[in-house]
Amino acid sequence: MTCQPILELNNITVDKRLTTLSESVIAKEQIHLVGLNGSGKSTLLSAIAGILPYSGKIHLNGRNLCDYRQHELAKYRAWFSQSVSVPIMPVYQYLDMYRPDSAPLDQSESVLYELCRQLKLTSLLSSSIGQLSGGEWQRVRLAGVFLQIWPELNPNGKLLLLDEPTNNLDITQQAVLDQLIKQFCSLGGSVLMSSHDLNHTYEQATSVWLLSHGKLLVSGIPQNVMTNQNLSEIFEVNIRHIQNTSYKLWRVDHL
Repeated sequence: MTCQPILELNNITVDKRLTTLSESVIAKEQIHLVGLNGSGKSTLLSAIAGILPYSGKIHLNGRNLCDYRQHELAKYRAWFSQSVSVPIMPVYQYLDMYRPDSAPLDQSESVLYELCRQLKLTSLLSSSIGQLSGGEWQRVRLAGVFLQIWPELNPNGKLLLLDEPTNNLDITQQAVLDQLIKQFCSLGGSVLMSSHDLNHTYEQATSVWLLSHGKLLVSGIPQNVMTNQNLSEIFEVNIRHIQNTSYKLWRVDHL
């Protein structure tokens, strides 16, 4: 039985930054966009989020993206951009704006508390956002987008768009983010995110889209797509996979 795509892209073009890109996203996928700065990753995410004008067709949950109003889109997708202006308000007030309107208060409180616990934000809830470090502000913003479309609170929320979400996160915080993404996907959601860490992408992504100069070079599972030849082509430098015992790779195994 074929799964109905959550997201369908048909010949998406954005000015000179993105050219005739066609792809689809099904439930439970974690897709990483990989390529040089300026390759079209942020442009693609912004177009899917409904922020940038584009030509071609985008369908979200079987409906043309152009038919959604902005307040409707917020029910179906959450958008995490690279940077936003810092609001003057406490953390709890900022997160409160991301609660789905239809969710029972006690249930949304429970999910919010759990997100804050995992992202280590509980002690910061009464703090002014302007007093936070870069990593703390990044985690607050991540908590907000997860809260917005967490399946227990918002059954319509199926797509999470993340533009370089690991910026300013340490190794433990990145592991927490990985865990939340996996949990969201296991509940039927899909994640489309930009990445600059090839090792992380190879380990975490279910699918990879390699972008070069605004075009999709190739897509598929990491083992098939992330070859020396493909990576060397998109990054315009010789890249090879090293597999030996002369160095160590570190990761968080248990939280």
